[in-house]
Amino acid sequence: MGQKLKNAPVYFTIVQARFNPILALETYAPKIQERLRKQEFPDVQRTVQSTFNLNIASPPEDSPAEVPVERLARYTFYNIERTAGFILDNAALSFQTTEYDLFASFLARFLKGLQIVHEVVDLSYTQRLGVRYLDAVFPRTDEALSDYLNQSLLGLYGKIDGHQLVHAFSETVSKTDAIKVVSRAIIRESSVGFPPDLQPMTMTLAERFRILTGTHAILDIDGSYEQRERFDVDRIKKWLTTIHDDITKAFKASVTQHALDVWS
Repeated sequence: MGQKLKNAPVYFTIVQARFNPILALETYAPKIQERLRKQEFPDVQRTVQSTFNLNIASPPEDSPAEVPVERLARYTFYNIERTAGFILDNAALSFQTTEYDLFASFLARFLKGLQIVHEVVDLSYTQRLGVRYLDAVFPRTDEALSDYLNQSLLGLYGKIDGHQLVHAFSETVSKTDAIKVVSRAIIRESSVGFPPDLQPMTMTLAERFRILTGTHAILDIDGSYEQRERFDVDRIKKWLTTIHDDITKAFKASVTQHALDVWS
């Protein structure tokens, strides 16, 4: 994911910035929508999410407990093909795509959208930045997953006689002073899918992944930086680039040189 791979296995990428809450988001949404529409994201949807606040004081003994329900608006702005789009709520902006090319262009598009939100809303600070990649590792005919994955990610895959694989899962969490990276690998027999926390997925998967099915591994690598800092696009770009570089290290540690040669 550093040097471009001509046949890269990445099928979904998302970047996010969490910022100070904007409780009056719905008053700003029309201006944001109009500017994103002009950036080729005309497909807009508004949904309302209900959340429960459980951090409430205990009610008097003779009163029934009431859990407050908070309803928050969420906006999605997709391109016509639904291969890329923004997700905006009152405390975060995400940009996701199923047609990933280069990190530089991917990041530039996200920062453009974030700058639009900032110019309309006047953001004060960011408190979490994150980047996440999903890669689908399908061996070629007459090859095996062991040709593509680091042996430590295979678990007991292929080692229990007489058993059909349901799934094999591994997770590694690593960190520096600033960056945390969660690297997951799941092996299964199916078509390409998405983790539960990304459901429902309404984006269009690239055709080269839609037609694949069989035994494969999903590499799910999620990097983040959590620190409250005054809003600064240059600083955000710096940290997201650092996160991407650390994700690239985790990705290369997860696969073999043969895999990289095949995808190059």
